[in-house]
Amino acid sequence: MIGQPFDRETLVRLADSVGERQGWSFARVRAARDPVPWHYGEIVRRYLTPAASVLDIGTGGGEKFLSLAPYFRLGVGVDADPRMVEVARRALTPTLAEKVAFEQMPADALNLPDDSFDIVLNRHAPISPEEVMRVLRPGGVFVTQQVGPRSAHNVIAVFGCTSGGQYRAQPDQALDRVAGVFEAAGCAVIARAEYDVPYWFSDIASFVFWLKAVPIPEDFDIRRHWEHVGQILAASTTPRGIQTNEQRLLLIARKPA
Repeated sequence: MIGQPFDRETLVRLADSVGERQGWSFARVRAARDPVPWHYGEIVRRYLTPAASVLDIGTGGGEKFLSLAPYFRLGVGVDADPRMVEVARRALTPTLAEKVAFEQMPADALNLPDDSFDIVLNRHAPISPEEVMRVLRPGGVFVTQQVGPRSAHNVIAVFGCTSGGQYRAQPDQALDRVAGVFEAAGCAVIARAEYDVPYWFSDIASFVFWLKAVPIPEDFDIRRHWEHVGQILAASTTPRGIQTNEQRLLLIARKPA
């Protein structure tokens, strides 16, 4: 499909055919990227123990969190979107339901006791450092991976939005600020890292599904934005696919014991 014309009818038909995202799963996206220095799941597993209690903030459909469930004792995944929580609950098997629960709540108002988790996780979701520190036990660890502001730079430049799809920047979520809040509260920032690598969507269907699913921009509608999509396809289609970039930021902090 890479070589097909980028006309409105074709793109609208394609967008209608790829369907909607379920939970926060991008399993339908066919893509490749250059090697990266870390993988989120591998980083998190370094801190998990069979006795650990774990909170996952912004869990989405629980996809990543449930894949980590064999490595901890008890876990709670929370998300502000009730639709996400419902998807996550449907994914629970009877065995997993004995150790993992999913609840609806925003990151900045966690209805959870103080000092109740050994590890708090956050992947591509809003961060409230104050709430993280409140629910972490002394000596507990917070791990977050965030989408960098330059991620998919050629795509967001065409739409005039941020890497999160918003039309206005979210300065309070900048990882430098978040790290500063932790440090000011006496937490130790034990790791900071960043990567920015080339990334290719293998076909137009994968690219359009991703635009709808993120969404980028936040009000994405193929019937309104088809010319933007065509512009990106015309400028960024390569023999390897539709090229962009993936930028990720990592922060790990430890609460004082």
